[in-house]
Amino acid sequence: MEQVTRFMAVVRSVLSRTALKDAVVSKPLSAGEQQVLVLSDVRVALGAGGGTGASAAKRMASGTGGGSGGGAKARPVAVLVVDRGQVRIEPIGN
Repeated sequence: MEQVTRFMAVVRSVLSRTALKDAVVSKPLSAGEQQVLVLSDVRVALGAGGGTGASAAKRMASGTGGGSGGGAKARPVAVLVVDRGQVRIEPIGN
């Protein structure tokens, strides 16, 4: 279980430093005299588990196991448009 805990600590550290950079609000994009920034809905999920134990089967066995997984999703929801000093938000989709 200690290995799973250490693994998740490393993953959390790496994600906090590098993942999702420019994902919620993009870098400005130029379109003529306009500046456009994409606004996104971002979701991240992580999970891990582990355990040790003996088998209840006829043959006595013991072991350890562990696993982890995760996923991320980013979906653009709007654009922020800056045009000649005026700012507006244009929704994307529903």
